Amino acid sequence: GTTETSRVMDAIYSDYIPLPNLDFSSPADVSKHDKMVSLVDRMLEIQKKIHESQIPDEKERYKRIADAIDEQIDELVYELYGLTEEEIKIVEGE
Repeated sequence: GTTETSRVMDAIYSDYIPLPNLDFSSPADVSKHDKMVSLVDRMLEIQKKIHESQIPDEKERYKRIADAIDEQIDELVYELYGLTEEEIKIVEGE
C-alpha cells in the first residue's frame, strides 16, 4: 500500500538510521524486543482511544497513559543504544 515516492524516501532516510543489534539467541535481547513490541502495541491502542474518545476527561486520562508509555519506550530505547546519562540529557534537550 505504499507509493513509489514513500519507498524511495524510506530508503534515503532509513539507510542512515543506526539500529541496535539484537541477538535473538540471548534471552535478555529477546526480552527487550518483546517489551518494545508490547509497549508499541499498547501505544497504538491508546492513541486509537484518544482519537475516538468524545469525553474530555476520558481523552485526558488516555493522554496521560500515552505519556507514561512514551516514557517507558524512551527508557528502553536509551538502554538499547547504551546511552549514558549525559547523552540522554542531550537527546531530551536538557
